[in-house]
Amino acid sequence: MFRRPARLIYGLLAACLLGGFAVTHTALQVPSLQWRLDVSATGESIVARRPPPGSSMAEGAVVRRLAARGIGAVDLEPLDLLEEPDYLDTYQEMSVFFARQSRLDAILRAGEVEVQWQNVDGTAEHGLLQPVARRLGDLPAAFWFQIATGFAGLLIAGWVYVARPRDWGARMFALTGLAFPFATCSAAIYSTRELALPEALFRALSMTNHLASTVFGMALVALFAVYPKRLVDPKWLLALPAIFIPWYLTDALQLAPDLNWAVRLPLLIELTLAIALAGAQWHASREEPLARAALRWFALSTLVGCSLFIVFVPGHSLLGWIPPLSQGYAFGFFLIMYAGIALGLRRYRLFDVDAWAYRIWLWVAGAGMVIAIDLFLLMLGMQQALSLGGALLVAGWLYFPLRQWLWQRLVERPETSLEALVPSLAQFALLDDARSRATYWDAMLQRAFNALQVSDAADGGSEVTVRDDGLALYVPALIDMPARGLRYAGRGRRLFSTRDASLARTLHGLVEQIVSGRLDHEEIVRRERQRLARDLHDNLGARLLRLIHHLRGTPDGELAREAMHDLRATVAAIDAPPSLLCQALADWRAEVEKRCAAAGVELVWEQRDALGVTLPPRIKATLGSMLREAVSNALKHARAHRITVVTSVDCGHWQLTVANDGAASLPTQWHEGFGLRSLRSRLHDLGGTLQLDGDGSTVRLSLQVPLQNLKQ
Repeated sequence: MFRRPARLIYGLLAACLLGGFAVTHTALQVPSLQWRLDVSATGESIVARRPPPGSSMAEGAVVRRLAARGIGAVDLEPLDLLEEPDYLDTYQEMSVFFARQSRLDAILRAGEVEVQWQNVDGTAEHGLLQPVARRLGDLPAAFWFQIATGFAGLLIAGWVYVARPRDWGARMFALTGLAFPFATCSAAIYSTRELALPEALFRALSMTNHLASTVFGMALVALFAVYPKRLVDPKWLLALPAIFIPWYLTDALQLAPDLNWAVRLPLLIELTLAIALAGAQWHASREEPLARAALRWFALSTLVGCSLFIVFVPGHSLLGWIPPLSQGYAFGFFLIMYAGIALGLRRYRLFDVDAWAYRIWLWVAGAGMVIAIDLFLLMLGMQQALSLGGALLVAGWLYFPLRQWLWQRLVERPETSLEALVPSLAQFALLDDARSRATYWDAMLQRAFNALQVSDAADGGSEVTVRDDGLALYVPALIDMPARGLRYAGRGRRLFSTRDASLARTLHGLVEQIVSGRLDHEEIVRRERQRLARDLHDNLGARLLRLIHHLRGTPDGELAREAMHDLRATVAAIDAPPSLLCQALADWRAEVEKRCAAAGVELVWEQRDALGVTLPPRIKATLGSMLREAVSNALKHARAHRITVVTSVDCGHWQLTVANDGAASLPTQWHEGFGLRSLRSRLHDLGGTLQLDGDGSTVRLSLQVPLQNLKQ
């Protein structure tokens, strides 16, 4: 999945290594006297902070003049150590500066250099020094800091781009990373020079720095124009180079009035535009709290880093009252931007970078650590055959614990793991209706992702997908459960990730298997019940029908007809659809009226509040059997003249009372037969209760069943 992005990241790393080699090689091509010069505290002269080796020059001596045969002499001025020519205000001053750099470079390349200086005690001396090739140890820390800063920005921006190549925000962020090392590396060469550079090289490096800064500013403006919300169509971003590239050309051709107009003003305008667009983004995302949280982090890290650099570098020259800061270390302000975005990528899902992108970085870090340690051991003098093995050994000790530590902190796990949800999945096998399964499925999704909203979703395919830049998670329909849309994961504190989608996909598959198994089992049971119903109807029913014809006109014939009726009711209940309680009561009333009329017994039927209650076929058959048994007991044993049946729905219970006025002993004196024991057993299965009472002239049998148990 991520083989190609990994190759691109390794390609960027290789480009950084080659670029670093080229920049270092260029910096080493300038002759060196192996000294370190600095401007005096008064700002009026140049002093030696580290005198040349083998010279009688003492530390703190004022260096007055350099001369070479055939070239002439140049009196040194503090201007010669100017770190950044952009600090000058006019092109005339810049031309003078570059001309002096050219003469000083020619003196250093002419061979022996005569140096005149004044010691701390005031005595004047001179001596001949032989320039040598600059060494790696002569390059100051600011040189390496600028290179490392530039390439770190490039790698972070490139990493974001390879993860989201079609995203305009990622593209513009990548453009800032592409321009950044050109600005830092060009400045690293001339800002850390020992004394002088060739004029042509110096001018080329300076204009490269200007162009890179201009492109960086344009990319920053474009970035806030399209991220996190697209405020303008990307084609309008072409207006930026249409404005700022000609502006840059006025600087390259020295057509601008001065450097304030040519260099500093466009940078400040670009920063102002970026800040204004950040404000527009804030307004556009006013109803999206997660987008605002990402924007807050992104804008803070980006604008703070860029603003501090512009304030302390160009701002010092433009405003005057800003304290000066070495440009070499001022580039570190941009690390606030790139490091802040790198840290915010996982917390706020900036640019929607997923976990595999972090794995790429860990691979690259491992390879980079081996290379760095190998080079370090070679610099210490270790043989090449041993350095690589030593590098692998040291990297193994350091890298793998560090890798594990970083992985646990960079890559968030879902709030609820699959292992914690597995025990709850078994509950789906016990749910026998679609409504219960849908309710339980919503509860499980909410528990897994702690989403603020779980609702119906329009049919959007058969795959689990993360939508709305991580705000929503779509879960497709599942057998008899509708598609669900989850929004605002982690109670709105985070976005949905591909890890969440993977967990939802796994849950979806497991629940589908469990519910499908349950439905398959129910289908098998239904078919077996149908087979039993056919066998009962065709075999036992046929024999009962023959028995009825054989016993016609006899008391036993009536028993045979009742048995036939019960058999038909049982067979019908096996595969019948659910029915309303009020309809069942109407059927039972007709049956009881017929039986009472045949026995010459008056029936009083009272029915209240039975609307809206639905009975599954098995429950209907059970309740009908209990009513039939209660009436049979009154007809057979009580010799009643009147039977009163009262049925009602009250306080979440269905209640049935069957009373008769027959002569009978008190219920406490009864010996319960099979009929009453059967009634109690059926009621126990339904969670109901049975009560018998009487006063010698009236006997009442009362049944009470919870309504929720009638839905099973």
